Amino acid sequence: MNITLDLRPGIEDGVYKLRDTISRLGPDAEMTIILGAMDAQSTGKLVEELRNHGFDYFSKVSNRMPYNIIAKRHLLQ
Repeated sequence: MNITLDLRPGIEDGVYKLRDTISRLGPDAEMTIILGAMDAQSTGKLVEELRNHGFDYFSKVSNRMPYNIIAKRHLLQ
């Protein structure tokens, strides 16, 4: 399952929205988080939340697109 979480125009309450979304995801979850370009430098708390819930992630940036974080939950073995 791949969920998109759009946090534009600002990420002031983004951690709360992220927590709520994560609580509804299964063990094989993938998520795309969309941020405005101005929010790209304020992702520390979002990334920390992803780590705390067992997600690997990477950022994806291109010139005319918003800043994206692609996250996939670790599968427990």
